[in-house]
Amino acid sequence: GAMSARQALQAIALALTLARFGADLLKGISYGPVPCLVEGQICIHQDDFMAPAAKQFWGSHFRGDLDVMRHLGANHVRLYGNNPVNQHRTFLDQVNVLGMQAIIGMSDYPYTQSETNCMTTSAFDCYAQIKEAYLLNLKNGFLQEDANEYHQGLAQVIVINEPDLKLPGIAQPQSFVKGIISAVDGMLDAEKEMGVHGKMVNFTVTFSFGICSACTAGGNDKPGLGQMEELRAGFQNPSSYGYVAKNDLATFYKTRFINSFNTANPAQDIEPLFLVDYVEAFPTVPVVIQEYHCPHLPSGKTQEEDLKEILDIARENPLLLGVSFFEYQVRYDKGGSETEFGMFGLRKNFSFGTFSYFGDEVTAYCLKPQIGKESGTPVPTALARAFGGPGVDYSRLCIPDPSKAQLNEDGLLQIRKTYPGDGKEMGIFLGRIVRHLGGQVPQSADSSLESFSAPYASSSSAKTFSDAVAALSEHPTWARWDPQVACYGDREALASDVGNGIGMACNGMKTFNCTTDLPKMCNGDVWKQADYVFSMAYNENPTDPMVNCNFNGAAVFADSSIYGAFNSGCVVSKNPAFSALTEAGYKEAVLNGGSPEGDSLYYRRVAIELLGADVSDLSGLRAFSEKPPPKSLAALRTALSAEDFVCGLPGHARCPWTTTTPAPTTTTTLGPLTTTRAPPTIPPMGPGSFEEGGGGSSLMTIVGLIAVVAVLAGIGVGVAGMMNQKAKRIKSEKSQGRKQKMISNDSDSESPLVK
Repeated sequence: GAMSARQALQAIALALTLARFGADLLKGISYGPVPCLVEGQICIHQDDFMAPAAKQFWGSHFRGDLDVMRHLGANHVRLYGNNPVNQHRTFLDQVNVLGMQAIIGMSDYPYTQSETNCMTTSAFDCYAQIKEAYLLNLKNGFLQEDANEYHQGLAQVIVINEPDLKLPGIAQPQSFVKGIISAVDGMLDAEKEMGVHGKMVNFTVTFSFGICSACTAGGNDKPGLGQMEELRAGFQNPSSYGYVAKNDLATFYKTRFINSFNTANPAQDIEPLFLVDYVEAFPTVPVVIQEYHCPHLPSGKTQEEDLKEILDIARENPLLLGVSFFEYQVRYDKGGSETEFGMFGLRKNFSFGTFSYFGDEVTAYCLKPQIGKESGTPVPTALARAFGGPGVDYSRLCIPDPSKAQLNEDGLLQIRKTYPGDGKEMGIFLGRIVRHLGGQVPQSADSSLESFSAPYASSSSAKTFSDAVAALSEHPTWARWDPQVACYGDREALASDVGNGIGMACNGMKTFNCTTDLPKMCNGDVWKQADYVFSMAYNENPTDPMVNCNFNGAAVFADSSIYGAFNSGCVVSKNPAFSALTEAGYKEAVLNGGSPEGDSLYYRRVAIELLGADVSDLSGLRAFSEKPPPKSLAALRTALSAEDFVCGLPGHARCPWTTTTPAPTTTTTLGPLTTTRAPPTIPPMGPGSFEEGGGGSSLMTIVGLIAVVAVLAGIGVGVAGMMNQKAKRIKSEKSQGRKQKMISNDSDSESPLVK
């Protein structure tokens, strides 16, 4: 039979949602690893845990919180504090490498706390304050390093968290709506100023689950819904909320906005209290639960059952994109009922180091799972079963890990003591020495590595770390050894340690002056500086890489398949595809024993990147490469500029593809770390793997059909181009990120609960 109008609307809503977000549910974890152990204690003065200063909590070589989340089955992480002055690209790179995305909130600071906050100084017109903050966010990591496109690791930006509880409160919707729409207007202008293009991220506003009786725009008395209806009215007609918009906010709302809310209610409440009415009120606007966790479930219910139930509701209701579980770690500093939400507590018997976090000394204590009261099951286990993750081996969270222990005698003794007689665990540790000596252990050689390692693992062994380095320096045949190894900055190290390592290397070099000789293209980003300085330092003294390519753990010596993956263009090496385009890079890759094949690759990079041209005749380039190479990079540039096979220079032929198709990308540009092509490999942390069922293609076919039906029916719904988010990704966030004193406005669980 014919579709009813309601069914048609629901079909369109389904089509829109699936076209925008793909078939996979948003499975997030809310993350704020505050390390204070005592109620009421202020042990930190910033809560921006995306900053590199917090890497000892989330970095894979430290506590590894993001790896833990991935093993629990999460595909999103929701953040709170956000100081836009801090650099956030390293965090987003790590999220992206793990196949996840981040939901990041704007800080409350410019809204309600700074001296120029828009609540008390500009009558809730937040345009200027939020534009300024968002410009900094875009510059400091939200965009890809070399392009004005959003970082693939970023899914959603939460414009503000729970504005109905603080801007200034739920009784004044005129004020909080004006604050929100003016903030978004500023964020859109910040994007324009930066020339942002490509896939745009979603913006959302996360409301409390309180009832807004003063919200009259839609007449809805259900929790959260009145606020959402009032906000929609503001985007559609800003002037009625006392704001003159610079951008077309109504179109923005239709194409980029999603709704979201926080709740501590159980799954059984979500449909009757919210979703049934939401689908009627917002048939085409997706919604996310940005904090979900009911610590006191109705009798007989377990966390696992409740979490599976809410995800089933999301599968059945295409507008509900998913949930973010609240929260990762117990907040001891909040005390009382606030400590009931975290799924991991902290144990003081083992840590991943004490370090300076924005001037406060903190410790990355190890994690212990919290046990669900109603079932006796660890809460992270319940979450992993609901999210479909393999889970985590809790017995390994608070003991030395062979993949993380320091590569020195202490580290070897630690692993021997923790895993006596275990050649496999010792093999993981010694395999890292192989990598640091420029080798790789193929999977087929795992048993050889284990046999080599067994004598080092024996509790009665007298073998030392130095013995292992000496034996592996002989390049055993069971490992693969790359002649194009190089010394460069270890991406797993802490940025502060890398900075100190650069200082050490600069002080120790005789022929290279870091002040005058560092090329401009490698001077700015700490990792590019490290790549150039460490590779130059090692090339000056190319022996014993465990000593001469270390710099207190800031450097790593490895093969080109590894340093090529993030291709900084600043490693001076024998690999012509990646060696820096400088005199030193030319000398190493070409003059010190290159080959015609390799030389031609380097020459083409010079033509493209230094001359702004390209090569149109590869046979001409090949013939040129057969000749003895020019004596210097400067001489090479001059010689190439005179050759007919180079196109696109004044007086030369135009490159044949400039008018039709873009120049083919060469094998040399693998792009930055953020564009890893291969599916992420998940290091073993527990059993199983992350293959989540596909099904995207058939869904997309359905979407296409429904979209066609919708358009034929004369309903103008632009499905294509509506979303600029990768399929299978979405997010939301919470926002603080203060400066001076730590003001706790994580109002998450203080929302008026509706029973």
